[in-house]
Amino acid sequence: MANLVRRAEVEGEKASLTAFLSSYLSPDANEARYEWLYCKNPEGMARVWVACEFETSKIIGVAAAFPKRIHRHGKKVRGYVLGDFCIHPEYRSLGPALALQRSTLEDLSREGAGFVFDFPCASMLAIYKRLRIEPQESVIRFAKPLRADRQVQKRVPNKAAGRTLAVAANTALRLRDVGLRRSSVWKISEETEPCGEEFTLASQRWAPGMGVCAGRDADYLNWRFLQHPHRRYQFLTARQDGRLCGFLIYHWAGEDATVVDLFAEGDPVRKALLVETIAIMRHKGVNTLSAPFLASHAGREILKDCGFQPRESTPVILLTLPWTADRQDDRGADHLYLTHGDRES
Repeated sequence: MANLVRRAEVEGEKASLTAFLSSYLSPDANEARYEWLYCKNPEGMARVWVACEFETSKIIGVAAAFPKRIHRHGKKVRGYVLGDFCIHPEYRSLGPALALQRSTLEDLSREGAGFVFDFPCASMLAIYKRLRIEPQESVIRFAKPLRADRQVQKRVPNKAAGRTLAVAANTALRLRDVGLRRSSVWKISEETEPCGEEFTLASQRWAPGMGVCAGRDADYLNWRFLQHPHRRYQFLTARQDGRLCGFLIYHWAGEDATVVDLFAEGDPVRKALLVETIAIMRHKGVNTLSAPFLASHAGREILKDCGFQPRESTPVILLTLPWTADRQDDRGADHLYLTHGDRES
């Protein structure tokens, strides 16, 4: 049966889109997430495309683009992060998926968007390859073990012996961090109130030095991290004489925690925030602290200085727009600063 691709009405088709996404993308893609992600982004409403059966109008696929304000070498560019791409299991041939993604990129190009990025899964990579788009970057998950309890439990069946080994291993891990001294230059504390104007002004000062990065004004930070319907995030701020010098955002779930954003006026502040986070997470009993960073970004050296080690990597698609189907190569943007929090999901 022939298929067509059309733009969807974000508000008018909320019920059908939510039903499709929760069935074929994730059970977490519910109404609360849809309202937050698609409708309340301070940068604007999401753009949504659907692939439909031509005769019945039945939705068989969905693709979305979430707007972002991109700072590109001192200029503001309209950008998007692509996501929520899913196809009905009965229609997972390459044809509908290709048509859906091609329409997404062509429509965004016609709208005047300047930049898009995506974190594709393996099946999505196949679609990009057919469009002659290759990953230009990768995100590496840097990991720092803070406690050995979990690993010891996996390897040592005897509980008494395991506890003894875990104590020794945890002591060794702490001793390895003796050189990581907590800051006396900046006052680092947990931020318990919504972000205010100082975050907007700080982002405007720091962004030009980051090359290409997403805007982080107060409205965006409050929406992205404090209003998320399913996850709780914590903010740490670094201040000097009351002036905001940097912030770190992390997500903590049981024995694992992840640094999802790190933004500051310089590397010394970034390192101080990381060192403080390490100390807090160790105190809370976290086994592993992860920090996904772009493979090409110089900031990864700070992670290594703090004892993080590279683990698995995932591809990133970076595209400058306008995009056309006959373009064979796109090198994306140089000096991109992209964090785990930029995924918008």
